[in-house]
Amino acid sequence: MLGASDTSGYLSAERGDDHMKLATLALAAILFGGGEVAVRAMHEVHSTHTRVVVENGAVMWKVRLFSDDLEKGLRAYARRPTFALDRDPKADSLFTAYFNAKVSVSADGRALKASLVQQGVDKDPVGGTVHWYLLQFDAGRAPTRLSVRNTLLAELFPNQANIVVLLSMPGEKRHSLYFGDGDMAAQTVELRR
Repeated sequence: MLGASDTSGYLSAERGDDHMKLATLALAAILFGGGEVAVRAMHEVHSTHTRVVVENGAVMWKVRLFSDDLEKGLRAYARRPTFALDRDPKADSLFTAYFNAKVSVSADGRALKASLVQQGVDKDPVGGTVHWYLLQFDAGRAPTRLSVRNTLLAELFPNQANIVVLLSMPGEKRHSLYFGDGDMAAQTVELRR
């Protein structure tokens, strides 16, 4: 079975690229609109970015979310207006429950439930924070078909975009899924073609 450390290289490989894109956007915003405007304007975009590795019976899912968006989502989900990610000892279990309510993954028609493996916080280039979570779905055996639906934070933000990049092992076959623009329907990926 694939463990968290086995995927760390792949799941973090695009972190530098993401930061470079964000830094470039921030620089452009600063040049054309001032630093304070840059931070506000950049976060009018609401998105999550997910890297998934499917190997044998394990589906490893690493998702990155803007911390302020996530906190708003968890406040609404838990109906706790004073919830704070950095101060609540049950934040991880609340996120896991929210994640399982908003993300569905089925392997060969069988619904799977995620369990949290690891979490962390990164600073983004313009001073905000990004929370990341590594979760694992146990399919039992290598699936031939995966059905995914990702509606994280879509209940709060009409322009929410959830991007999922899936790598099927062996062979490192890539699949890209986009959930946004009002279309949050499940998408199915054939893993053995």
